[in-house]
Amino acid sequence: MESLYPEDIVKYRAILVSAVLVAGLAACSSATPQAAPKPESITVWLQPEASETWPQMLEAANKEFTAKYGVSVKVETQTWGDHLTKLDTALAGSTPPDVVELGNTEMARYMAAGAFADLSPQKAEFPNSGTWVQSLTDSATHDGKLYGVPYYGGSRAVIYNKELFEKAGITKLPATVDELIAAGEKLAAANAGNPNFSAFYMPGRYNWAGPGSFVEGFGGHVAVKEGGKWRGTLDSPESVAGLAKFKELVDKLSKADRRGDDTKQDQTFAQGNAAMLYGLGRELAAIVDPARGGNPALAGKIGAFPMPGRTAGKQMPAFIGGSDLAVPVKGKYQDLARAWIAIFTNGANETEIAKKSLVPNTTTLISQVPAEARPFAESAKESWFVPVTEGWGAVEQRGILPNMMIDILTGKADVATAAKKASVEITEVLNTAK
Repeated sequence: MESLYPEDIVKYRAILVSAVLVAGLAACSSATPQAAPKPESITVWLQPEASETWPQMLEAANKEFTAKYGVSVKVETQTWGDHLTKLDTALAGSTPPDVVELGNTEMARYMAAGAFADLSPQKAEFPNSGTWVQSLTDSATHDGKLYGVPYYGGSRAVIYNKELFEKAGITKLPATVDELIAAGEKLAAANAGNPNFSAFYMPGRYNWAGPGSFVEGFGGHVAVKEGGKWRGTLDSPESVAGLAKFKELVDKLSKADRRGDDTKQDQTFAQGNAAMLYGLGRELAAIVDPARGGNPALAGKIGAFPMPGRTAGKQMPAFIGGSDLAVPVKGKYQDLARAWIAIFTNGANETEIAKKSLVPNTTTLISQVPAEARPFAESAKESWFVPVTEGWGAVEQRGILPNMMIDILTGKADVATAAKKASVEITEVLNTAK
């Protein structure tokens, strides 16, 4: 798995924080941090992207911080595999890092436990905070308070084979989801001789980013919070309509396994057995990379566009996976920690991130993403995020959403029945899981 997209690595991972840790953090979360003597250094925990993908940016930020505050920066590179275990240990002790990077789906449990400082009063200190990508902001917000600063993200778009589109007589990209389905039917007809061909490859156990975008695009949600309690809402008329449209797309256009996952979609596309798929920007490179099962002959023949919505000019909201930066509430140097984050995520640095074909934390810099990857960044302008609550990990761990989709796509249950069952389960889990 590519470490550039934390969401690929942390999806379906429950964040385990011990009862002792939660109690300890809750006890200290309301206390006002005491002023501390200026340290020689602050400690920052980052994932490998900073040192491997934009090391010059990190070095420049640290140099600027040290020149301004007279304090050096000790960067400790973590790994996605064990960083949560190390963070739990550090938070339970008395010497946590001053700044920590978490995947956006990892934030909720720690925010709810009181592990991170409330940054709401200082939000204006952070560059471009008024134009942050909404779903990244949502991932760092709990009960109306900001506990993290968006860092960067990765989004999905429709990846398509230009040559197959041309051979099928499709001369313009679809502007609505119904036009996409109609284009897919033309592609299916033009490739009827290939029994393995999917006009749009979409397996049943696809990442929730796919059907979730349709739910949100039709005005629905997975769950809503009312009166302090969560309620699953996949059975709302809007959500059911979105799921039904997703099922229509899969039924008409996909030959993928209704119980399978999306791990082979790059290779399927590269082999010429798919004309479209819903993927991340990094998959453009994988499709033509022979080392990853790709086909170099497709170089220059692949394009992308945001998933079109119900009406022309309106795209389906995209799920944004990514990272946030947080300040542990037990940290002794919170003012300096915030100052470092502000420098590290300033406009110049986020521009560098955009030039790496990733989603910057602000919509104002999406134009800086290279042309071939820009459709993925454009998708981020309309985005959504999962419910930010400590119980969400349990929803993923129990497989409620993929199991619902398998029931729908295999015909085991109709959309309304499967959505109702999932909504009941989600309501129970979100209000009981800790």
